[in-house]
Amino acid sequence: MTDRAGDYHPTDNLKAIALMAFSMVMFAVDDAAIKFAGNLPGGSVTPGEILIIKGVLGTLVYGTLMLREGTRPTFGLWRGIILDRVLAIRTVGDLLSALAIITGLTLLPLSTMSAVLQVQPLVVTMGAALFLKEAVGWRRWSAVLVGFIGVMIIIQPGGATFDSAIIWALLAVLGLAVRDLATRQVKARFSTFSIVTFVAFLLIPLGISVHTIMDGTPLFVGISPTAWVVIIVGGFFGMGGYYAITVSMRIGELSAVAPYRYVRLVAALILAFLIFGEVPNRAMILGATLVIGAGLFTLYRERKLQSE
Repeated sequence: MTDRAGDYHPTDNLKAIALMAFSMVMFAVDDAAIKFAGNLPGGSVTPGEILIIKGVLGTLVYGTLMLREGTRPTFGLWRGIILDRVLAIRTVGDLLSALAIITGLTLLPLSTMSAVLQVQPLVVTMGAALFLKEAVGWRRWSAVLVGFIGVMIIIQPGGATFDSAIIWALLAVLGLAVRDLATRQVKARFSTFSIVTFVAFLLIPLGISVHTIMDGTPLFVGISPTAWVVIIVGGFFGMGGYYAITVSMRIGELSAVAPYRYVRLVAALILAFLIFGEVPNRAMILGATLVIGAGLFTLYRERKLQSE
């Protein structure tokens, strides 16, 4: 609990850090589930079908939480969300990131996808300077540059091991950055659960469209029972992670909990090795180290500037 705005008890930060680390592990498990179900021999799930399943689960779960907090799903509520320009931008970013992450996970190694996603906070820093006119000094700009160099080392454009599917990881970073930048501008006229319920519902028509365009077969035909179980259980892990990170950001100091977002990469690397036999090469380790180091330095600079 806090005494007043800006004051955080050490116990609150410890709880927030634990919740942040927990949420990152939950997200990594969900990522592994998507990759596993999307590549299961003789009964895998297509990216479009995964979007539909997650949309249905999210609408039911988040919609229930929205009702519990006292928000009613009226026409006026949905109309207000649709007509809000900032929320519209946020929704586009959210949908783009969901599509790109799910598609990328089915095509790329889990470790590669997870490593590239770690550059997202640096893209947010860059976007805040370019579009929100936030002051970003040369040190943080240098960190952004180092982070991008790390991404280039990971994906190795033009190299023999380059995979064009990496575009999905880059689109995911773009979508997440757009979502987070827009979230900074969202006015507190809509509850969190009403916004995420709306986005979850939109995943359903998005998934139908994606499946029709990318696959073209009848929906949910030939999916193995294992794939169903894995993707549904993974979806609940993902929603659990979302809830945990929401509580973490509410009770803890941002500068204290934000560095623990990188637990997701550690968890992903462990799961990638145990489940898929992925072993990161030297380029992956070097690139990920640069990205994480640049991100941590950026967080350090932001905290120092706030304390001055």
